[in-house]
Amino acid sequence: MLKIYNTLTRKKEIFKPIKDGEVSIYACGPTVYSTPHIGNYRTFLMTDNIVRTLEYLGYKVKLVMNITDIDDKTIRDSKKAGMSLKNFTEKYTQEFFRGLDMLNIRYASVYPKATENVDGMIELTKKLIEKGMAYEKGGSIYFRISSFKDYGKLSKIDLEKIKIGASVDVDEYDKENPRDFVLLKASTPREIKRGICYESPWGKIRPGWHTECSVMAMKEFGPTLDIHTGGVDLIFPHHENEIAQSEGSTEKTFVRYWIHVEHLMVNSEKMSKSKGNVFTLPEIIEKYSGEIVRYMFLSVHYRRQLNYTENFAENAINNYQKLKETFENLEFALKSADKKEYPSDKETLEFLSILETEFKEALTDDFNTPKAIKVFRELSRVANKYIETGKNKSVIEKMHSLYRQFADVLGLFSKIKKENIPEEIMRLVEEREITRENKDWQKADELRDNVKDLGYIIEDSKEGPKIKKIGL
Repeated sequence: MLKIYNTLTRKKEIFKPIKDGEVSIYACGPTVYSTPHIGNYRTFLMTDNIVRTLEYLGYKVKLVMNITDIDDKTIRDSKKAGMSLKNFTEKYTQEFFRGLDMLNIRYASVYPKATENVDGMIELTKKLIEKGMAYEKGGSIYFRISSFKDYGKLSKIDLEKIKIGASVDVDEYDKENPRDFVLLKASTPREIKRGICYESPWGKIRPGWHTECSVMAMKEFGPTLDIHTGGVDLIFPHHENEIAQSEGSTEKTFVRYWIHVEHLMVNSEKMSKSKGNVFTLPEIIEKYSGEIVRYMFLSVHYRRQLNYTENFAENAINNYQKLKETFENLEFALKSADKKEYPSDKETLEFLSILETEFKEALTDDFNTPKAIKVFRELSRVANKYIETGKNKSVIEKMHSLYRQFADVLGLFSKIKKENIPEEIMRLVEEREITRENKDWQKADELRDNVKDLGYIIEDSKEGPKIKKIGL
């Protein structure tokens, strides 16, 4: 039974989708004006983990993630770069996808773009004006917050601080000073000159940031969807405004479960350019690897702040490497397994069943990946112990299958491929085995060093030598 912490109610709730066996998810995607930093990707990975868990539990999932390719930032920075808005945003859209690949984040079902959904935004705005919930001012259209009685139900913002009748054009504004927000913005003369405008009943406009998500979510799923994800920084104003304009137009619940991921900190400080502690994904992956960064993100529950430090990273690297080595040990053990029965077989199989249950229970408790990893590490310990004392083929196959299952749900080890060892390396390894049988330890050490000079290491075991490429 899956339980989800719902930001709307501030408590864990038993998950019941609108349609049995199917789940609709809308995720706030990137604003494509620069290379996303690692905090952005923590949110994207959290959504990926939710999808993987739901599919593991047997649900059919449709994920929609928007691409914000028109807003204040994209217009401003494309002008600075001397590029058209389309070419500029396409460049950073491709960078976003490269980042997904680096972290083994599976793609969404659909990636709608804001610029491709302006007609829907105009229709939504018309409906809100007809209902008296929006008004035109200076060519821009604003949502009248006072017209939606439930405004603030997601963020729990103090409604006494709202200035009724005030309106602003910026996409984001101070948390302590909410005002009527813009649905469609009047294009400026400079924007019109650059072709950044769309015809509407109120003149040449371009989308407001909040409007796009409501339109694209309802286009794909209808008036109500199961889950909406994003970072905690989007709770207000973005998601609060999504609720107001969506439910204001349809008079139906917009989202049933809101899931938000906490901030990623660097040495206990929020990332900021002024402090020089903003890391892009390529920068941190060059230092570690995509798999290790993914493991780092999974090792802290999404509702807790992740404090990135060197010590945290080193600990994650060590724990990841131990899990990876066990996976390689199991792959190797499969080759030498037999059909004999061992005293520990029954006990081991029973314990594997317990671990499988505990792994599932961890993930159904609000996607608790740290707890799931703890179970995974226990499976690693049991696997290594059994490999030393037993070699029953059916037991090792079951163990390997469960290990692979855990890894797939967490998105780990997918890029590990069987290494084709060069013939020269194999020849040296075979020669070394002969020298070891003859107890010529000095020659054996020399051959081991020769193999190392060629980029490989030899690990001796009871089953024979294991050969690994250095760095993998």
